[in-house]
Amino acid sequence: MDATERLGTGPARRPLLAAGLLTTAGLVDAVSAWAHTRHGRFAVATADGVYQVDLGGWAWAHLAVGVAVVLAGLAVLTGRRWAVPVAFCCVLPAIVVDLLLFPYAPARAVVVVALNGAALRLLARHHRAARAR
Repeated sequence: MDATERLGTGPARRPLLAAGLLTTAGLVDAVSAWAHTRHGRFAVATADGVYQVDLGGWAWAHLAVGVAVVLAGLAVLTGRRWAVPVAFCCVLPAIVVDLLLFPYAPARAVVVVALNGAALRLLARHHRAARAR
């Protein structure tokens, strides 16, 4: 055991950090999506006039992927082999939905996509290191 693993900062801690990032990102997605299910109307001003856009359907999809990412983060905590592929399958649609809703909540979308991306990178590095052993 090297010094980084004894201090808890090495490869052994990657899944724990990834699980925390996934759970945080999923909670942010779920809470913001819940708010958009109640008040999901936006006014869009164009050269032709002002239009109201209702994001109710997208908000429910966003809520579903947010809950899925939270569950995937909790599954990663269990340390099961199937948790990493499940996390990838849950996070990739969440990133797509966040990017599609970027014009309506850009700051939240950037933060959540960054958290999800960092978690995916940590999981991929951990999975690759575990296969190399």
